[in-house]
Parts: sequence; C-alpha cells; structure tokens
Amino acid sequence: SVSLPVIHPHASMNTNAKNANNRKAEETLSKEEANLWKTLQEELNSPLPVTGNDETNTSSDSGMHPLITFGLVAAFVAHGAIMFSLPPVLQGKGAPFLPTSAKGIGVMFRELKKLPQIVKKIQQKKEIRFLDLGSGDGRVVFRAAREGYFYKSIGYEINPVLHAVACLRGITPKYLHNTKFKMQDLWSVDLTKADVVAVYGLYPIMDKVGKKMKSELRPGSIVVSNVFTIPGWKPLSGLSGSSSDKVHFYSIPESIIPSRNTSRSSETDNNTYE
Repeated sequence: SVSLPVIHPHASMNTNAKNANNRKAEETLSKEEANLWKTLQEELNSPLPVTGNDETNTSSDSGMHPLITFGLVAAFVAHGAIMFSLPPVLQGKGAPFLPTSAKGIGVMFRELKKLPQIVKKIQQKKEIRFLDLGSGDGRVVFRAAREGYFYKSIGYEINPVLHAVACLRGITPKYLHNTKFKMQDLWSVDLTKADVVAVYGLYPIMDKVGKKMKSELRPGSIVVSNVFTIPGWKPLSGLSGSSSDKVHFYSIPESIIPSRNTSRSSETDNNTYE
C-alpha cells in the first residue's frame, strides 16, 4: 500500500504566504532595479563636466593660480617702484627705493624710547609727530603708529607707485586715525613741527638734507638716518647697537658741529634755534 503524505491545512497556508512574500519581494526588487537602471541612464545621458579644453571653460578653470597672480602683481609693483624712483636719483634729488630692514626698524624704535627728549614728552603726554622722508611702502610709518606714543605719523614719498601702496595699506581702522601719506618731494616738506624725522637717503644728498634739517628743525628734535651719516653732524653716543646696525641718531642742536668755513657768525647760528 502507498502511504500518502499528510498535508496539514496550516502548512499549506504557510507555503502560500511564503510564495506571496517571495513574489512581492521580487516585484520590489524589480522596481528598485528599474529605478537604478533609470538613474544610470540619466547619468549617462547628462552632459559631462566642463573641462579645461572646452570652449565653455569657467573662469576658475581658465584663470591662473592665485599665488601666480599675486606673484605677477607683486613683481609689477616692484618693477614700477624701481622705475619711478630712478629719475630723482639721476637728478641728484632723491634716493632709489631702499626699504629699511626689519632689524633696522627694530633698533630705531627701541632706542627712540630711551632718548630723554622722547621720554620727557611721553611722560608729559605731549603730542609727538613722526615724519618719514622717502616713506616708500609705508613700513616705517606703520611701525611708528604701532608704537602708540606718536600723535601722528606722516610719510612723504614722490614715487606714485609706492605712495599708492602705502595709502592702500593705511586704509584700515588700525592706522587710519594716526597715519598719513603725502606724495611730495622731500625738499618741499615743512619740518618745523616735526619731533622725529627718519630718512634713508644716499650719501650724495645727505649734506643737503642736513642743511635743510638744520635750518628747519626745532631744538630737541631727533633725526634718525639709516645707513648713511649726515656730514658735519655727530651721532648720539651710548645707544646700544645703533652704529653696528647702521642706524644713526642725531639731536638738534647738540649733534651739529659748527663749521669752520662758514661765513655766518655764531650769533646768526644761535638765532637759528631760538
């Protein structure tokens, strides 16, 4: 006799349920596959990203690297600064663009604060005016402003490129109120109200610079000359590192040595400083 399998009604129901779930899963998978395939087709049919060889290249791809652009601009400015500084040199009226070194600037303002004339004015809270003849890109003027004890720091520069650079650097809240730049020949600058004058000139013009300062600066004024000394003037002594770093300090009238060949009387010389 053949034994027939016993089929329970609950087992049949479970099998049917499993088959229904499998078909539903297959339909769901088919829908997901269809959606995936549709997405792939859309990606394949979409335009490719713009490359550097396309005519519709973007400005960011076609433009130069920012560092390269900055380097070219800096080179152009430096070249223009040098070119515009040559005519005064050839005419014997000025100096080329010779930026003061960071070390020289440090020595200048470190020793200035030690001078009795400056210390006294700081203690008395008097206005101290700082002038830079041939201020270039403004680095010395900005350092003077950061010192905090100068009422006003003014730079005079005849080179239009350097003057523009300094003015652009000065358009900040940090410097706007206590710095000023003027495009002006140093020989036409009025020194009568200056307390400290900085200059970085070549030796051929320093004698003339000294004569201008002698006739215009008030007693107690300080002159700081970078690298080149002023003929006929005696630098202040006792300042650490100033001579070795080529930063020369002078005081009016103590530093001025009377000339033996001058036709002016001592009375006239004394009236200069009254």
